[in-house]
Amino acid sequence: MRITIAPHAPEARAAHGGYSAFPVRVAPLLAMRLTVMREYAASRNHMAVWADTAKQVHEAIAAVCFAQVARRRKYRRIASRVALDAIVAYETAYAVSLSRDEAGHYHPEPGTEYPFAVSDIGRAAADLLGNEWFADSGSWGVRAYLQADGESDGYTLAVSDSGVLHIETLPEAHRTDVVDVWSSDRLGDIAARVADTIRELRKGD
Repeated sequence: MRITIAPHAPEARAAHGGYSAFPVRVAPLLAMRLTVMREYAASRNHMAVWADTAKQVHEAIAAVCFAQVARRRKYRRIASRVALDAIVAYETAYAVSLSRDEAGHYHPEPGTEYPFAVSDIGRAAADLLGNEWFADSGSWGVRAYLQADGESDGYTLAVSDSGVLHIETLPEAHRTDVVDVWSSDRLGDIAARVADTIRELRKGD
């Protein structure tokens, strides 16, 4: 029988065990482990089970942080219970959302894991920047090149090897990360952050 282990869950359970014994000392580690889980869940929140799980893990992080500030035993007990419930919900979401082929390998339907490409974000951001802006798609849709009519310089939208969405200002290739976005966010929300980031970069030119 294939044993299904949710990514990041063992580390979170270990941190939770430490938190039960040393809540003040281990709280930052538990919050960090839960944050990684929230990011994983949020990147898949086009599925209802993951969207609900991301919210539950977020609430667990808030509970742990509040207990750390309040420094009351009852709040730590509550935080411990809420965190464990979130970990269990995360493991359950992973188990029920797996789509496997006959060999047992993870095999989601095309287009279900990531519903749009980086080039889609670039084109949506160009629309928000104004009629004079346009976006060209990079090969395979993994990049987008944005430029305003009549300008020689532009911006490349891409994703780093570590999974961070960023903008490179051309021609000097200065990189600026697009903050506060997740791959699970709606296309319009991500495009708005990209457009805002480009506006800020242009102010500094």
